[in-house]
Amino acid sequence: MFVITRMPAMQADKWARHLVKALTRAGMALPPDAMEIGLSGLGGMAQSLFGQLEDEAADKALDSLMATVKIQRDPANPASRGQIIDADLDDPETLPRLQAEAFRMHLGFFKAAAYLISPLVQMLAPQAASDEPRPAA
Repeated sequence: MFVITRMPAMQADKWARHLVKALTRAGMALPPDAMEIGLSGLGGMAQSLFGQLEDEAADKALDSLMATVKIQRDPANPASRGQIIDADLDDPETLPRLQAEAFRMHLGFFKAAAYLISPLVQMLAPQAASDEPRPAA
């Protein structure tokens, strides 16, 4: 049995801010309606979000999430919780499911960081080429 716990608030906030900034650096903009689609809709975007990141940033974000996942080898004994090892993951679908569930558990922090950072990035980013004045013909 796998057990996922929430990061402490300050750690989760830092994780979320770093993730939003890494997505911004990767050129990923959250869709304008992303904040309105709710937490379940954002949760479904996990694979596409992480797929946009450079490998190092994706690994760092996913490693932080996976640190919240433990295996409880004896369901009746909470003291049997421990780190997951490769031998615990015999089904190829298990790891992506655990990552997605850990991401969903921390979506509130991701949403808060996106609210804080995304508007600032949009305000500070250079205007798109289509918004630039065109030379007179």
